[in-house]
Amino acid sequence: MNAPKLKIAIIKRIIEIDDLELLKSLEGLFNTSDKNISKFLELANEKLQQENANETEDFTAYIKEWVKNM
Repeated sequence: MNAPKLKIAIIKRIIEIDDLELLKSLEGLFNTSDKNISKFLELANEKLQQENANETEDFTAYIKEWVKNM
């Protein structure tokens, strides 16, 4: 996706937000420097990746019980 299309997509998402507190938070984020925004997004992305890694299910107990019942 090129920059103009990405900007339009971001603007559309922002327009859909009705939560005033979230909009104020976004305003605060946009009022900071690009360096701070970059750092914030990097940390948020790392947290999201960690959450996704933690969502894997552990089927070990299920498999052990299944094998035991065979």
